[in-house]
Parts: sequence; C-alpha cells; structure tokens
Amino acid sequence: MTTPFRTRPDDGPQLSASEAVHDAIHQMVRQFADPMAWLRELVQNALDAGATAISVHLDYQPDRVSDRGTLLASVTDDGHGMDQDTIERSLVVLFRSTKDRDPTKIGKFGVGFFSVFGAGPSVVTVDSGRADAPEALRLSFRPDFTYELEAIPARRGTTVTLTLQQSSAQASEFAERSLAALSRWCPHVAAPLQLSTHGIPAGDRDVRIDRPFDIDGPVTLTHRVDARTVLALAVDPVASVAFYNRGILLHETTDTPLPGVRWKVDAHDLHHTVSRDNVRRDAAFARAQQLAAELARTALRERFVAAFAAASSRSASARHAKQPPPDAALLAAWARLALDAPFKLKPAEVAWPLAHPLASEPSRVTASFAPGILQRPERRYTLEPSALTAALARKDIPVVDLGVAGPGAEALLALLRAHHHEDRVVSVDARYLLARALHTNDLVPHARKLLDALRPLLPALGLREVFLGTIDGHGRDRAFAAFAHDPRATEFLLDATRDEPFSLEEGRALLLQVTHPRVAAAVDAARSDPALAALALLRAIALDAGSLDARRDLSLFTLATPS
Repeated sequence: MTTPFRTRPDDGPQLSASEAVHDAIHQMVRQFADPMAWLRELVQNALDAGATAISVHLDYQPDRVSDRGTLLASVTDDGHGMDQDTIERSLVVLFRSTKDRDPTKIGKFGVGFFSVFGAGPSVVTVDSGRADAPEALRLSFRPDFTYELEAIPARRGTTVTLTLQQSSAQASEFAERSLAALSRWCPHVAAPLQLSTHGIPAGDRDVRIDRPFDIDGPVTLTHRVDARTVLALAVDPVASVAFYNRGILLHETTDTPLPGVRWKVDAHDLHHTVSRDNVRRDAAFARAQQLAAELARTALRERFVAAFAAASSRSASARHAKQPPPDAALLAAWARLALDAPFKLKPAEVAWPLAHPLASEPSRVTASFAPGILQRPERRYTLEPSALTAALARKDIPVVDLGVAGPGAEALLALLRAHHHEDRVVSVDARYLLARALHTNDLVPHARKLLDALRPLLPALGLREVFLGTIDGHGRDRAFAAFAHDPRATEFLLDATRDEPFSLEEGRALLLQVTHPRVAAAVDAARSDPALAALALLRAIALDAGSLDARRDLSLFTLATPS
C-alpha cells in the first residue's frame, strides 16, 4: 500500500502529502546544522532500541554509462526492532515518539529520524523486525513524503538504508564525511560501532569507531562516578567541555567555568535541547559542572603538580646534557595556569629547574622554595646556564633556569615573581660577576709582555696586581674589573651591586678582559711597544673608572718614562 505521512494517527481520513507536511519536514531537517547528523540520530535510535552492535555500511555501485552511480548508505543494529503498530503510530507520524515517557532514552521529540532526508536520498528504506515475530516489515519512504509498508522475511533489529545518486567523487567525499561525522558524534558510543565501505573509489575500509571514554593530554584524569556517569579531564590552556549521553555527543563548547581544563562528561541524565544544538541546563547539567569543578580542584590538581615537577626535571636534565628541553612549551603554558584557579600552585609546590645541581646535592636538578617568613630571600634566575651559574652552584646558591621554557620564559618568570616578591627576584647576569684569570703559561708572548709593562705602573693608581682573563655575567661588556680578593686566585665571584668591581680602590687587583676590543688592541700593540701600550691602556681604564686626575696622570707618565 502507498500512504502519505500523517500529522497524528487519529486525524481521521488520510491526507495527501500537502505543502504543510512538506514544510514541516523541511523545517525539521533544517534544524540539523550538520547534514551528516542523520548518522548520529540513527545510532542514537539503535541504542534506544537496546542494540548491542551497530554497523554503518557504504556500498557504491557505479553506472557503466554515466559517472553517476548509486550509493547505498545503511545503518544496521541488533536492537528489539519495530512492529507494525510502532511504525504506524510513531515513525510515520510527525512529531510523535515512543520515547516520550522513558527517561532512559536519549531522543525525546520524535524528529531525529527525519534527519535522513537532509542527505538528499531518492529512497529511504527501513527493514525492521522483532525476535518473536513471524515476519519483519519493510517501510519505503519516497521523495514526495509518501511511504509503502510491506512484509519481508523475519529478522531481528533494524536497518535503515538511504539510496543516493552520486558521482564517484561525491561517493568518496560522502565516505570521508561519514567517517568524520561518526568520529565526532559517536566516539564513545555504548555499543560496538563499525564503519565499512565497499566499491568507494577512494578505497574500501573497515574502521572501528567506538573507543573507551578517556581524554588526550599530558595531564589527564578519568573518574567513574557510577555505572552511568563518567568524567574525563585534561589540563589544557584552551578550556572546553563536551557533553555525552551513552557515548553520543550532545554538545561541545568553550564556554566553561573551569579555566585551564578541557573536560567531558557522559551521563545518562544529560539530554540535548529540542533544537539539538545544545544541552539542557537542568539539574543533571549542574551536577556535572559541580563534579568536574571538584575533580579539577583535587585529583587533577595533584596530577598537575606532579607533572609540572616531572617536566621541570626532564627539561633541566636535558639542558645539563646540552640537549633541547623536551617540555618547553608545556612549562610555559603550565606556568600561566599555575597562578589561577582551579590549580593555583603554592610557592613550595613548584619544582623549579636548576641551571646546575648544587654542590651539596649533585643528584638534584630541581628545587622548591618556600616563601620567606622572617626574611625575604632572593630568588636568582638565568635564561642560559653559564660559567657564572656553575660558580654559584659550587657555592650552593641555586639558580633557576627559565630558559627551559624557550620563548615562554616570561611565563616562568611571572610565576617566580608572583610567588617570591618581584623586588627579590633577580637575574644573575644583572647581579653577579664571575672573573677568571688566565694562567701566564696560557698567554701569547706579547700578552705576557703587556702584563710585564703594566705592573710597574700600578702604584700610580694604588693597585697591587694585574691579570688578563674573562668576565661573565654583570660587566661582561666591560674592559676590566678590580677585586679586593686574594690576587693569586684564578676565579672571582662577586655581587656586583655591593663589591663595586668597576672602581679602582686602593689595594685592589686589576683583571683585564682579554676579549674586550680595547684590551685586545693593547695586547696587539705590545708586539712592538709594550710600554706605550701599557700606558695607553691603563690611562683608559682609569678614565672609565673615574680615577684619573692630574696627580695620577703625572705619576703614570713618570713611572712609564723613568730617567
């Protein structure tokens, strides 16, 4: 028999497929923003029918005459199926659903099936039967919204088949869109879900769609509340949330009250809105939000603290081995998240990567700092390990290596300053100076001649010794540094803000930086005239230090030109 759709089973005489019916169906189809949403709707119907296995099959049959062939797209389940009464009272009646009073069902509005017409089929066939029925039924929907119902051999479950007239290129695209739609809408569906294709020009495939309910990321947590509710959370600078019911996506959005957390929830009591473009804001929704917030503040936060420490350790170890730090981007992103809820790390919870292990604890590559109570200790940092930071470590002075975060070093610095008072967080290069004297045997002959020529002139400036060497950290661009320390030492480590290494005070030892252009020029000039080179260099040094007056200038010339 051929029968038009009806608007209600008790409307009396049968109506033709009027413009009103056409308009109603088109309105329902338009509510599905994704033309491939029919796959989600049929999978959802299969679950509601108690399916334990669902398969999607695409079979392309090319036309030997033209490029347009026939694509049969079907969804099959082994659910309890439909009888004639169910079909005639629900499926072919607009706006009617057998799920109206069943709280366990996902669909609620009797409109999901009509999404199949959004794919533009020439025919839609529904084969369905119950296990205890002697025969099954075939329902064939035509493009004019009439249908034909007939008996077929007995079967259990339902198969919905769309017949589509498509070119080979369209069939290949349809297969890709089907895979994308199923992967997006049904990733954790509560029954095995298989997609298989045959005859598709792009190639046959057999893909398992469903997978366990979990979440990707470097720091994750999956928590099952009960048999029908599970949450999965991940630390992520781009916060988002996805809502599922029995593994089918209802809604996903970046509008979430949990910054720094990407999470999803699968709960039996979550449902989509009538328009299917959102999730209902009801008690179940509020409960899911509350559960996620609590997990983020507790269990996920604990994992975040541990992961931060592990990443710091890995990155510090890599830098010590002269290798690129593996977690640079992560550390920078996590440093930003660590300042705010729901994580908001305490100062003692942050494991900072050290530029070098301390002499007293050579096995440790990170350190945690508690805030000062009676005093405000300094926290020293660097962007790159150096001879200076190594010298500080030898004296058990920890230096945080912000360079492990690469371009994101500023994020680590902001966290350090937030926890330890900005005015007490100092760059070692801005504060400390490491000067190392070169051994005389390591100098070229004319460099030794320069030193020999300089020593007789030192009394004019009140200095006691002179060396050639190198300067790291504060003052690395200076030609000299002067020290009150033992002049026989080969290494001088100073706090430049207190020791004033660039003044020529009485009794100091003078170190000339061999790589500075002015010093290098003097060394070169000493090849031909060491005395003149020494005089010119020492006068320039005294001028830089503000220590050259008429008396000292005369004394220099007197010592440089003895009678």
